[in-house]
Amino acid sequence: MLFLNPQSLSLLSTTYSNVESVSIDRLAHKEVTDYSDAGPYAVFADIPETKVEIAITQRLDSGSDQSLSGPKPGQQGALELTTSPNSSQAQRKKLAAQVVIRSVRYDLAAKPKRTISLVAISPDGATDPITLTDL
Repeated sequence: MLFLNPQSLSLLSTTYSNVESVSIDRLAHKEVTDYSDAGPYAVFADIPETKVEIAITQRLDSGSDQSLSGPKPGQQGALELTTSPNSSQAQRKKLAAQVVIRSVRYDLAAKPKRTISLVAISPDGATDPITLTDL
């Protein structure tokens, strides 16, 4: 999933402005592949464990929250964002997840940016860690 320019974003009870994008990647954490003696191709594959990674990209303008007291790896809390396909209030959606901060990186190129990497965690191991609801 990719959300461009979300209307609002809260991470660990802090509101962030100038958010360019939020991307959600679903990756195989454990993979089982089985082969037969009949040929070189897999005859069975399963992904019993997955990981949900989230990346928040924020423009660093003079008004952005650029303090050193920002999120730190290992911190855990709630991520909430509201988005819509355009700048209207139509088809708004709210995304919520419990997350753990993986890293905070800065890119000081022509347009300075901060990327916050997260991993989403499930409340019970069986429930999808991302909830997306219509507003």
